[in-house]
Amino acid sequence: MAKSSIEKLNLFQQKLKTLEQIRRKQEVLFSEGKIVRRDIEEVYSALLLNAVASFEGFIEEFFIGLLAGQICSGHSNVRVRVKIKSYVVARDVFLREKKYFNWLPYKNTKDAAKVFFTGGRPFTDITATEEKHLEKCLAIRNAIAHQSRHAIKTFRESALTGLSLIPRDRRPKSFLRSQFSLAPPTTYYQQLIAEILRIADKLC
Repeated sequence: MAKSSIEKLNLFQQKLKTLEQIRRKQEVLFSEGKIVRRDIEEVYSALLLNAVASFEGFIEEFFIGLLAGQICSGHSNVRVRVKIKSYVVARDVFLREKKYFNWLPYKNTKDAAKVFFTGGRPFTDITATEEKHLEKCLAIRNAIAHQSRHAIKTFRESALTGLSLIPRDRRPKSFLRSQFSLAPPTTYYQQLIAEILRIADKLC
């Protein structure tokens, strides 16, 4: 019997809640002077890498689950073009002997969805603005993970354009902890994650 897509969403949401609990604990340690700024910036970087990887994992399990008929979409207009009754077989058919698939940039996901789902839905229901947000998250992840000139340039163009930040906060690791809003107090990391969760909810 197919499971509701909400179950998969809840698991992803719980993962993000766990990461948020870690973030809050580290902020307490920082306020008490038990860790220094460099330490907490490394924590934010690790949290972002973990969150983006978890989103990619969510997309893969949701996509293959829908393809295999093991997950039931909350959208009535989702139609699978190829009937496959096994998750393992569906994954093998999708990967076609490749070891993995890059779900981000999100264009990769949309292109794959158009092959296996009528109209690519629900994956093609993501707006240009939402897709741009995912590209921003990817740019930040790459700038942290690779630190190459190209990665840093892409990060600056994607995440910093139009923002007035002090020089320190224009670095990827410091950017995540900088203030997105003061009321309520929200970091850019929290804003990025909240939007990722909203996009995941929209897909389900």
